[in-house]
Amino acid sequence: MTSTTAPAKPKLQPINLILSEQDLLRAEALKFLRQRMTEEGVDLDLDSQVLEAESMDVSSFAAATGILPFMSPQRLVVIQNIDKIKAGDERVAAIIDYCENPNPTTILALTAQRLAKTTKLYKAVAKSGRVVERKAPEKRDLPQHVILMFAQAGLKASNLDAQTLINLVGDDLASLNSAIKQLAAYKNVAGNQQTDGTSQPAGEQALISIAQVEITNLIGETSEVKAWELTDALANRKGAQVLEILGRLRRSEGDGVQFLIVFMSATKVRELLTARALLDRGDGNSSALIEQLQAQATPTKKGGKPRSIQPWLADRLLRQANQFNAEELRNTLKELAEVEYIMKTSPPQLGRLALVRCLLRLCQ
Repeated sequence: MTSTTAPAKPKLQPINLILSEQDLLRAEALKFLRQRMTEEGVDLDLDSQVLEAESMDVSSFAAATGILPFMSPQRLVVIQNIDKIKAGDERVAAIIDYCENPNPTTILALTAQRLAKTTKLYKAVAKSGRVVERKAPEKRDLPQHVILMFAQAGLKASNLDAQTLINLVGDDLASLNSAIKQLAAYKNVAGNQQTDGTSQPAGEQALISIAQVEITNLIGETSEVKAWELTDALANRKGAQVLEILGRLRRSEGDGVQFLIVFMSATKVRELLTARALLDRGDGNSSALIEQLQAQATPTKKGGKPRSIQPWLADRLLRQANQFNAEELRNTLKELAEVEYIMKTSPPQLGRLALVRCLLRLCQ
């Protein structure tokens, strides 16, 4: 007779870096770490502290990581959004120094949307502790992931049900999770929670079916549709998606939102034109594009600095610009100016028609 043993639980590391562009995935990873510490006898109500990176200073970091636990063998210190402070900041330097000689009674967790592997902070954590990277599902895999989320909440959903929810809420996992919890409460069911804090789908027969009409009626278009979603679809030449988002924006914001769409579309086209010019002269790299865009940017109305351009965004603009030529981008800028004039001087229906024609022409 053979005996089976439970798999060994991961050993607690003194330094933990939790990376994910999705709030829900970072929260789940942090929840798992908290669960493991509770299993080791840590009273997190007494022996834990959360700091926000941007508002933290070096002395508060040193104090938080240097305090001895009160009633537990260890204490947890969480620093959120570590990627919001620059690599050369003294606070980052303090954390890197701490990684060389961490307090044995402190478990430090750093959270961030992204952090390059080439940074000193990433390397310091990888050497002294562990890096947990939770990637969001690809767009093509998102419906299946949402079906699993439904199952974790005790609901049976089809691919069409999942896609309906995505269309209503968007692709943010935290928003999708919140919507599914609303649906589960409506159907009066609850998921089967595992001891590690994650959810385990119930057996197929135990799942309660959810109808597409229930999803539509209960959730509705609860998500805040953002104009940048439209301009991103425009830059990817996805005409059907542009029309769908435009319709949702009009229903939620009214016809007045069209002026914002014209402004943001023109901004996007100018960025694409800049990227296209760099590609045409053989200088199509993200660093050159960032330099050009920041040189063109204007300060905010309050006199602050213009938004910074992240390398991943510059890379995406260069990929999108490859789908256009400079002439069609320049023509679109001229047409958007004409659209704005029509919207200001003509009946609303003519302004709507002019805007749709302009956007769809660029998507062809």
